[in-house]
Amino acid sequence: MVLETVQPREQSGRDSFARYKAQVRSAAIAALQILSGTDVDRVYCDLHDDVVVRKKDGAGLTYIFYQVKTRAKQNKNWTLAEVFGIKPTQKTQCKVAIRNSFVGKMLLHTVVFDDHCNAVVFQTNIHNDDQIDELLSDIEEGTFANKFTQELLARFNELYPDEINNPLTESEIKARLSKLVFENDVHYLKEDPSHFGPAVRETIYEYSEIDLQHHESTDIIIKLLDLISNKSAGVIIPFTVDSIEKSAAVSIDDLLPLLSISKEAYEQILQGGDPKAIKSTSIIQRTLLAAGASLEDVTFCSKCKTEWDVWYRNNRHPLREMDLRVIIGKVREVLKNAKSGTGNSLHIIHLQKPLEKLIDDLAAESLAFDLTKELLLGALFSELVKGSI
Repeated sequence: MVLETVQPREQSGRDSFARYKAQVRSAAIAALQILSGTDVDRVYCDLHDDVVVRKKDGAGLTYIFYQVKTRAKQNKNWTLAEVFGIKPTQKTQCKVAIRNSFVGKMLLHTVVFDDHCNAVVFQTNIHNDDQIDELLSDIEEGTFANKFTQELLARFNELYPDEINNPLTESEIKARLSKLVFENDVHYLKEDPSHFGPAVRETIYEYSEIDLQHHESTDIIIKLLDLISNKSAGVIIPFTVDSIEKSAAVSIDDLLPLLSISKEAYEQILQGGDPKAIKSTSIIQRTLLAAGASLEDVTFCSKCKTEWDVWYRNNRHPLREMDLRVIIGKVREVLKNAKSGTGNSLHIIHLQKPLEKLIDDLAAESLAFDLTKELLLGALFSELVKGSI
C-alpha cells in the first residue's frame, strides 16, 4: 500500500494553509507601502481583520481593513450570496446572513471605527459575477438605485443593533457603504508563487531605488514572509498599545533591517524633512558602500545632507536666487568630477580637496556666506540623490 492509493480523510488543513499564505502575501505587499514615506506608517497582521493598514496624516489616524479571500478555481466568480449574504431569488433577505457575510463583517468596521475607518477592502484572486459588479458600480457612482443596494440601505441599522445606538440617517449609511472596495484578480494572491517575487522586487525598487539581484530578493522575501508570519501568530495578551505594537504591527523599524538600510542614516535624512527618505538613504548608502565606506560614513554624510537641506530652506528667500544657483552649479561640478570614472561609487577621501577649493572659489566671488565643508558635502549628496531619483 502506498500513499497515493488511498484518499486522505480530509485536506481542509492544506486548503486553510494556502489561504493563510495568501493573507501573509497580502500583508507583506501592504507593509512595503511604508517604504513610500507617505502617510502609511503601520500594517497590522490578523488584528480586527486579515490585514489593517494605518494611515497617519494631519487629520489623525485612519485605517484600511482588508479581507483576503482566495479560491483555487480561477474560473468560479464570487456570487452575491457568498460575499454579501444576499440571495437574488429570495424576496425577503435574512439580516443574519448579511451580517455574517464577508461584506457584513467588513461594514461593521465602518460603524465601530466610524470616521477612523478609511475603507474596507475585499481582496481576492478571482472575479465577481455581474450582480456584484452592478451593485458596486451603483455605490461608486452614488446612485444607490440597485435593488440590492436598496436592501443594504434599508436593513443597515438592523444589521448592527448592538453597535448602533442611534439609527443612522440614509446619508450616513451611504457614506459607510461608499467605503466598500473590491480588489479582484490580485496577481500576487494567486497560487502560482512566481507572481509574488516580482511584485516584491518592483515595490522595493519603486520606493528605494534598490535594484535587487535574484539572491538578494530571495533572501528579503524569505525574511519578509517570516516577519509577517510572526506578526500574525499568537494571542495578544494583555491587549494594550505596547503589546499590539510588539505582536501584530509592522513598522519602518522592521523593514529597514530587511533592506540592510542604516536606521541611523535614515533617521538623519528624515529629520531634514525629505519626503523620499528611504530612497535618499538607500542611494547615499549604496554609493558610499560601493567605494568601501562604513555605515558610520553613511550616517555622517546623511547628517550633512540634512543640515544642507535645512540651510537651503532657511536661505532660499533671504539670498538672491542667482547666488544659490551658482553655488549649486559649482557643487554639481564637484560631484561630476568626483564620480568621473568611478561608476556608481563615491570616495569621501577624494572629496576633501575639491570641497576646500570650492569654499575658496565661493569666497573669491563673495558667495561663501556661512557655508562649511560639511554643508557643501551635504549639498553634494543632495544633488547626488536628486540626480538618481
